[in-house]
Amino acid sequence: MKRKLLKYKRSTRNCTHAEYGLFSSNRSQESIGMSFNMIFSIILIIFFLVAAFVAIKYFLGMQKEMQLRTYFESFQGKISEIGSSAGIVGNEYVFEKNAPSGTLGLCYLDFNLPSSTTYSGVDGPKCTEIKRQLGTKQANFAFYSSSYDKIMKRAGYKMITGINIESLPSSADPYCYCITKNALGKIRIKISTTTENSDLKIESA
Repeated sequence: MKRKLLKYKRSTRNCTHAEYGLFSSNRSQESIGMSFNMIFSIILIIFFLVAAFVAIKYFLGMQKEMQLRTYFESFQGKISEIGSSAGIVGNEYVFEKNAPSGTLGLCYLDFNLPSSTTYSGVDGPKCTEIKRQLGTKQANFAFYSSSYDKIMKRAGYKMITGINIESLPSSADPYCYCITKNALGKIRIKISTTTENSDLKIESA
């Protein structure tokens, strides 16, 4: 009888140990499962944050490029309109439009000068930096900025027809003239007819 009781106790202990081992194993599996789910959730959150950042950056870039192109289109339209109706020397017009995002002003410069050219005058450093950043372009207008990203280098310049490069304020470098945006963020350009041949002169308004 004592032997049977001893065997029963031993079997009971063995069952208890087995159940405890099974319980511990289940808890370990649950912990591993929770850890995996947590890591997977964190990875998903990081992925969505990165995707959102890339999408926002792309959208802002497209918006900036559209602003640059729209500004030049509007400016060329105004120049063409004035040029087609010119004939009276001394007529004056003002073109006013918000400066595109990230720009500080607009420069009128000769891109055909050698790449090593250093422009003179008050606006010389601005034009020199534009030429250094953009290189030689088929253009005569470019925005200047504190930084030149890919969008500025792709859409921040334009060939505006109907303006004589020599028709600049007498105080300006003959190859460089800049108009800085005002406190309201607008670039105001005064355009005047200088000859009956529709030559136009620009200066800050």
